[in-house]
Amino acid sequence: MSDDARILVLCLGNDLRRDDGVGWRVAEQLEEAPPAGATVRRSAVSGFYLIDELIEFDRVVVVDAVRTGTHAPGDVFAFPVEALDGPPGPSPHAVGLPTVLQVGRQCGLTLPRVIHVVAIEVDDMDTLGAGLTPAVEAALPRAEALVRALAARSTA
Repeated sequence: MSDDARILVLCLGNDLRRDDGVGWRVAEQLEEAPPAGATVRRSAVSGFYLIDELIEFDRVVVVDAVRTGTHAPGDVFAFPVEALDGPPGPSPHAVGLPTVLQVGRQCGLTLPRVIHVVAIEVDDMDTLGAGLTPAVEAALPRAEALVRALAARSTA
């Protein structure tokens, strides 16, 4: 990778929906000492609005809350964006990242070549209010370490 490659750590979420704010909490920690060569951003956008966040960067690490039901709350895992599979969505506001990338590339946009997702399994995204549940709060150091490792790998 060239020295001028741009890396984005995009932390998604909504800090007013309990555990959905975990991405923003990871961003808070990363902003204190950003990974070398990386820009850290927080965003509450979804669907095609994500294109505006991604367009300037070569590589991206996306941090987001997930509720799969197959992992325990607080589990942290990473995977390439290509591993995501899902329906195209009922509207432009509700499409997933794979659809956003596919349509953006079909439109000729220059989007990141490499995208990794750091997912934190959450418990409560339905309660309005700030603050993470204890298991998700405890996952913050693991999520931060994984993001830093992936961002460092992106600079190699």
